[in-house]
Amino acid sequence: MKKLINFLSLLSGILTSLAIIFTLLTTYQFLYVGQIFSSYLPIQIGILVTMILWAIKFYFFERGARRNMYTIFCIVIAICSLFFIGMNVK
Repeated sequence: MKKLINFLSLLSGILTSLAIIFTLLTTYQFLYVGQIFSSYLPIQIGILVTMILWAIKFYFFERGARRNMYTIFCIVIAICSLFFIGMNVK
């Protein structure tokens, strides 16, 4: 279970980083990667999924003060990302 959560959180971080790069390339018209990257929605969804996975990872596999602080921090970022998705920030 620990290896699966670690793998999924790493994969989600990598995919979110790629979404950021592709969105910036498309937004500033350096390279047209695709229509989906013409808005910030892929970044917002990527951050939401990544922060949820990291919150799960920190909650189950960390100890001490890190466990609560990092978990709460990741959940707050995920909620903020969900708020921006709901507000249709483009």
